[in-house]
Amino acid sequence: MIYANKKVVSKSNLAQQTAQIISNIKEWESKNLIRLEADTVFLYPQLWKDKISALNWINCLHHYYCIKKQMKASGSLYFKNIETDELIGSMLNKKPKVLLF
Repeated sequence: MIYANKKVVSKSNLAQQTAQIISNIKEWESKNLIRLEADTVFLYPQLWKDKISALNWINCLHHYYCIKKQMKASGSLYFKNIETDELIGSMLNKKPKVLLF
């Protein structure tokens, strides 16, 4: 939206985004697309289409763990292939890392 020759972007509602993340993760878990354990998320690597979507997955799941599992924001979260237990990504010290691409 342009207003007075400036591009204006409305702030997204953080509560709404968080609710959507929680809803999506519960849905994926019910469909057995992901499995959540203490500090590890098991998932099918095919869900990560590219590096950008993989980083988004990592950030969303880390946000979920911070809210629902009371993990510290600086806590470590690991992502493994659900079939082979191979490490495919991680979130260490608030820095997402993808090992697939």
